[in-house]
Amino acid sequence: MRLRISLFFLFFYSFIFSQQYVSTNYTTANGLPNNAVRSLFIDKENVLWIGTENGVSRFLNGSFYTITQDDGLGYNSCWDIAQDKNGNMWFASYGGGVSKFDGKKFYSFTSKNGLPADKTRKVFHFKNKIYVGTEQGIAIIDINTHKMIIPKVPKTKEDFICIDFFVYKDEVYFVSVFEGLYKIDYSQRVPKVNLVFKNKNNYSTHLVGENLFIGNEGYLQKANIQALLSEKKEFEKLKSSIFWDYAQRNKEILYAAADGVYNPDGGLFQIKGSSICNVSNLFGIDSKILLNVVYDKRNDILYVGSNDKGIYEVRLDKSIQYYPFQEKNIIDIESINTSRFILHNEGISVLNKNNEKICEVNQNNFKAFEIATITKAKRTIATNYRESRDFELNFNIPARGIVFYELVKHNNSIWIGSNLGIFELNERGNIVNYIPKHSLKIGFTIDDKFIETITYGGLYLYDDVYKLQGKHFSKFENATPQFIVKILNNRKKTYLISVFNGLFSYSNGKFTSFLFENIWNEKKFKHITSDAKGNLILAAEFGTVFVVNDQDKFKIIKTIPKKDIVGNSINFLESYKDYILIGTEKGINVYQNGVIRLLDKEHGLNDCNFKTSQLFQDELWLGTLKGYYVLNLAKLLSAQQTVKDIAINGIAINNQPIAKSKYDWFTYANNELICDYKHNSFSIDFVPKGHLFADKLKFRYRLNNGNRWSPYSDKTNVFLSYLPYGAYNLEIEVFDQNTGKISLFKLLKIVIQPPFWLRWWFFVIVLLIVISIVIFIVYNYKRRSRERILIEKRLAETKMEALLSQMNPHFTFNAMNTVQDFIISNDVDNSLLFISELARLMRLTLDNSSQKSIPLNEEIDFLKTYIKLENLRFGNRIQVTITIDEAIDAHFIAVPPMLFQPFIENVFVHAFNEEHPNPTLDISFKLKEKHLLVCQIKDNGKGKASFEKVKLHKSKALLLAEERLRLIQPQILNPITTNFTEFDGTSIVILLQI
Repeated sequence: MRLRISLFFLFFYSFIFSQQYVSTNYTTANGLPNNAVRSLFIDKENVLWIGTENGVSRFLNGSFYTITQDDGLGYNSCWDIAQDKNGNMWFASYGGGVSKFDGKKFYSFTSKNGLPADKTRKVFHFKNKIYVGTEQGIAIIDINTHKMIIPKVPKTKEDFICIDFFVYKDEVYFVSVFEGLYKIDYSQRVPKVNLVFKNKNNYSTHLVGENLFIGNEGYLQKANIQALLSEKKEFEKLKSSIFWDYAQRNKEILYAAADGVYNPDGGLFQIKGSSICNVSNLFGIDSKILLNVVYDKRNDILYVGSNDKGIYEVRLDKSIQYYPFQEKNIIDIESINTSRFILHNEGISVLNKNNEKICEVNQNNFKAFEIATITKAKRTIATNYRESRDFELNFNIPARGIVFYELVKHNNSIWIGSNLGIFELNERGNIVNYIPKHSLKIGFTIDDKFIETITYGGLYLYDDVYKLQGKHFSKFENATPQFIVKILNNRKKTYLISVFNGLFSYSNGKFTSFLFENIWNEKKFKHITSDAKGNLILAAEFGTVFVVNDQDKFKIIKTIPKKDIVGNSINFLESYKDYILIGTEKGINVYQNGVIRLLDKEHGLNDCNFKTSQLFQDELWLGTLKGYYVLNLAKLLSAQQTVKDIAINGIAINNQPIAKSKYDWFTYANNELICDYKHNSFSIDFVPKGHLFADKLKFRYRLNNGNRWSPYSDKTNVFLSYLPYGAYNLEIEVFDQNTGKISLFKLLKIVIQPPFWLRWWFFVIVLLIVISIVIFIVYNYKRRSRERILIEKRLAETKMEALLSQMNPHFTFNAMNTVQDFIISNDVDNSLLFISELARLMRLTLDNSSQKSIPLNEEIDFLKTYIKLENLRFGNRIQVTITIDEAIDAHFIAVPPMLFQPFIENVFVHAFNEEHPNPTLDISFKLKEKHLLVCQIKDNGKGKASFEKVKLHKSKALLLAEERLRLIQPQILNPITTNFTEFDGTSIVILLQI
């Protein structure tokens, strides 16, 4: 009886599921680290984790991101994966113990920490514990404290291999490969294991409700869990293979991955009730060594891991189904009511609404009907078939030589064009008529007239196709349709499109050429359909798609440029609701309101060489060279999930990756990146999240809100080189071709700090320094100005005081006495000379006193006049000599006026007396350096006695002279030097900066 049931279900599935599910195989060629997949797990974020013999991978955005021992994983051979309630990931390795990952750091648990064995098979999470199955028993690890408990297991002859865990009524059970089913007992302080029942060769367990499945050697055991616990050990054996893992899709369907180990009977099995069916072929799985399976409930996807061919991704939603159809070349598809007519290279198949074949009309049937028809009415056919055609119809074509062209639906009949003639079938698929006409394109007008196109001979329009009564339209008439490829009835007109002559219409017995009538100059068309509003949709094979309105007045409503269509050649054109479906060699472009979505290989359209298309309500049927697709448009075009987030999974600055400590769960943990001006080139890798089709995503970026967008790219990387200093808010725009939606994400704020000399604090410091310098300069300038004013004031005062001192009453009294003596002595000449020189001296004094400096020769003239007056008083006894160095140009050297007079006066007053035998006064001017004038005033007077007298009675004029020199030339510390001897007189040296 069970055998009958199994055979029934085997037949049932092979018949019903003759279609294939959409599946994709991922291997090392796609980035998987190893084709030996040991474990699969879907975490709380719906991310698929894959444990292989060469590390652990995460599957995101169609790419694999691998973690190995180099990243901290305890061991590369990962046999199981689990996630605890805190979100930490746990990895069981075969040889390296257990690893825990908390998003930043790995923790290892090995035999050195107390683990029973480093060869671990299973990690299982329940409440606050991780249960570890090893080859020498089990371990229980607290997920928070990492405290490890090792329950004692029975001593056995073989290894006590714990292979799997499950929970029933809040208690944890596990199976040992060679010993049976055990329960972990927490009734005492130290947990212990209790045997539930002995059982050999246990390789997996799975609990579905009250039913426990145990994978045994060559078969699957099924039993009621309560009966087992009550020691009523009654197993139902479902023979098939060795099962290693299970995935529950719903309450009724369980999928199991099997590997026969030594028998090639593995694969993917579907368990429904007590029936098992191998669905590997149905799901496109060609490996027989399957070790694991997991179900993605959110996306209705089944992932299957093999030990030799990587991972299989199977989409179970049936939005796209493929029917191989015995690899027959599908030519055309039509329908009448619930019957589907599929024309292929060997004939026509008629299916019911469940896609079950109800009728098959092959080439032999068509040939037989043709022979019967021409035999019965040979004379009539020969009479009606005398018109010129492209070539003469050959009635002797054998059955295998029949070539079918198309299907045309008219009323409740299906018309088939072929090289043997035209056939009519009824709704049940029976051939009811044969028309001995050869035409590559046939059709019916809006008023039920039959159209026979003749490639090089015009067109026939038959009022009665069965009697072949009609009218011929010559190709030499401009309105006659030529080179017709499609015929469409829309509203009150029949439209015909030509590959060379554009669009034609027929109404009221008349053809109209849009090209000839200058209505529309487009010449080449290959496809035509209409939308729900009655608008025409037309396209050339390699051109633009047009939407036009021809109900009242011809008007082009919109155009879809060729550059916006993905693909080079248009294979079909359909209208569904407010969508335009454009089939190309790349897939199906779904146009709606200016946005194009793409359905292609990622959705399951592995063969996009579409030969025909047909819409049946919400289903789109597409014929290919080896079968046909059925697309559920209601599902495919409904609201689809798109990218919900973008995470940064890699940043390199100046080609140097940033530290791993900056990441949390493989994602850059900050939304800001700050660098100095020298580190200004960035490579940023990102991962979109929340979508299914990686190849449908296009990305572009901009650095700030006002900047231009970069061109669209499918690369999940942004490279920014040599950015100037400043702040950048990097944004990513994602265009999802699957949904037609555009999403904008703020990816990262990048702050590049300027060099220190452009930083605000540097500007502040510089500004403070500049302000300080300016203040210092201003203050110093004002101080010097005040000092200069004081100096000038003091100079003016000293000059005035010097003038007054020179014109003091004593000098005036002496001068007047001298004049009086000359007058008394009746020395008129000397008196007149004296008065004249005195007047000249006074004039020079008044003239020079108003000047800051005068030429040296004028100063010498002044001194000569003064000396002459003083010497007259001494009876010209004093021998005076004035010597000027030849290097001195007395006309160009400027000296302060009346500077030397006080020193010469001192000689006349103190140096000599009446008894001095030979008084002399020597005045010399020399250049010591280029800008230093040396004036020496030397006498042979009293010397030391004279100097002591001068010190006691130092004149105010001498003091003023010294002060003037110090004010004028502060850089010379000792401008006046006095040397004397007791017998040789006095020498005064005056240094003057010139």
